[in-house]
Amino acid sequence: MRYVRRNQADHGSKPYDRRLMPATRARGRRERKAPTIFDVAAAAGVSKSTVSNVIRGVDVSEATRVRVLAAIERLNYKPNAIARQFVKQRTTMLGVLVGDLSNPYYAQMAQVAERAAFRRGYTTMFCNIEGEESIAAAGVEALLEHRVAGIVFLAFVSRSAQLEDALRRAAAPIVFLGLSEQWGDSVGPQDTQGGRLATEHLLALGHRRIAYVRTPLVERSGDQARYRGYRAAMRKAGVAATPALQWAPGADSVAAGRARHDMRDLLGARDAPTGLFVSNDIGAIAMIETCETFGFGVPGDISIVGFDDIALAGLHRISLTTVAQSLDFQAERAVNLLLERIENPTIPPRHESVPVALKVRDSTASPRSVLDFPRYTG
Repeated sequence: MRYVRRNQADHGSKPYDRRLMPATRARGRRERKAPTIFDVAAAAGVSKSTVSNVIRGVDVSEATRVRVLAAIERLNYKPNAIARQFVKQRTTMLGVLVGDLSNPYYAQMAQVAERAAFRRGYTTMFCNIEGEESIAAAGVEALLEHRVAGIVFLAFVSRSAQLEDALRRAAAPIVFLGLSEQWGDSVGPQDTQGGRLATEHLLALGHRRIAYVRTPLVERSGDQARYRGYRAAMRKAGVAATPALQWAPGADSVAAGRARHDMRDLLGARDAPTGLFVSNDIGAIAMIETCETFGFGVPGDISIVGFDDIALAGLHRISLTTVAQSLDFQAERAVNLLLERIENPTIPPRHESVPVALKVRDSTASPRSVLDFPRYTG
C-alpha cells in the first residue's frame, strides 16, 4: 500500500491524510504491548526481584505480596514460564510415576499431587506403569528426557537392579509417596500402628479367630509393618496369631504358608476366622464381594477391616471399616518435600510417618457367638 501525498494548496497545511494510513499501522498503534515484570514492579512500587519472589512463592511480607498480586491482576501480567526455565536450567514440570491409575488409591493420590504442584507453579507429567517393572524403568528415563524438575514415585512395583539403578542415576530429586526408601525423601502412613488399630478393633468386638490377609497391592515394607501390628495386638491379647493368608483379589484360592486352600472351604471351615484384617481397601472390598458370593454375610458371618480409607470405602453399599490414612495430606506433603529438595539438593533424606485412625463402619460386628471365649476389653 502506498502513502498518498496531498498538495498543500488543495488540502491545507496537512502534508498527509491520516485516513489513508495503512490499516496494519493503525492496528499496531491501537495494540498495547504486553506488560513485563518491570511494569508490575513499577505499579507495585517494589523491585523486580520482589515480584519474582512473589511469583515463585518465596516468603515476602503479606502486605507486599498483596500489593504485587494486585498489580499482576490489574495489568493482566502473564509470567514467561519458558524464560524462567532457561534461567533456572530446568523445567517447571514434575514427573509422577503412578502404579495404576485405574486403582482408586493411586488415582486419588495422583489428583492431590497434581493440585499441590499446580498451586506451587508446577505442572505434572504422569507415567502410568501398571505395576510393571520394565515400564517403571522406561518411565523414569522418559521423564528425565523431558527434563522434569523432580519425580514423585507413587507406585508399587517389584524393585529390580535395573529400576534401582535408574532411580539412583536420575538427575532429578525423587520423593517416595506411600512407601519408604532410605536414600530418598519419603512420606507414608504409620503402618504398624494401623495394624494394631485394626486388630484391636476386632478383638474388642469379641473376635478371637482373626487372620491377616496379604494382597499383592501393598508395597513389601508397608505390608510387613501392618502384619507386625496385627501380631503385636494378638500377642498383647494373649491370642495366637496365624501366618498371613496370601490372596489375590478375585481368586478362588488362598495360600496359608506353603499350603493352598479353596476360599469357600477356608471360610466355611469349623475353625474359620471370624474376623479378617485385609492389607488394603481394594483387597478388603474384593473380599466382601467374595464372601457374599459364597453365601457368607458381612458382618453377620465374618467381619472385615481394610486399610487406606479410599473414597469407595465410605459408600453406603460398601461401608467398610478401615484404617484411615490422610491421602490428601501425604500427597501435598510429598510435593512440598520434593520442591524443598529442588531448591536445596544437599539436605539429608527426610522420612515422614503420618498418623492413622480407625474409621468404624458396617463391615464389622461382634461374632455370632462369643460363649467359647472371654470378650476382649483392650
